[in-house]
Amino acid sequence: MRFKVSMINDQGNCHEETVIANNEEEAKKNVLDFNPHSTVLEATWVYK
Repeated sequence: MRFKVSMINDQGNCHEETVIANNEEEAKKNVLDFNPHSTVLEATWVYK
């Protein structure tokens, strides 16, 4: 499944990443592994 994860970093910049994961919690965890200084705002399932 693909999830679009919206994040905000320490400087206030918002960005989005699309990740492949089995569930929403795994998608959030995967994104935070590569962006440790960001906070996840939301993760939504996307169909493509």
